[in-house]
Amino acid sequence: MPKWLNCIVTKGMFSDEFTVTVKTRDGGQFAVFVPRDAADESAGRVKVQASEQSGKAIAILPDEQQSVVEVASSDLVPA
Repeated sequence: MPKWLNCIVTKGMFSDEFTVTVKTRDGGQFAVFVPRDAADESAGRVKVQASEQSGKAIAILPDEQQSVVEVASSDLVPA
């Protein structure tokens, strides 16, 4: 299901992308480049595909590799 994931959004290497840094459930950080239209820089969030089961939240990021990251449910917002 599409949701917004709270994160840090900064400029990417190219004008058509952003770098998003996501806080993982275990407190680490994970950064990827995403298309500009997949993130909201002013709100600090990125659109992801997310699922929640048994108290765990998984987000699929819109980067080239479709990275899968375990995140805190509280960082997910309805799209």
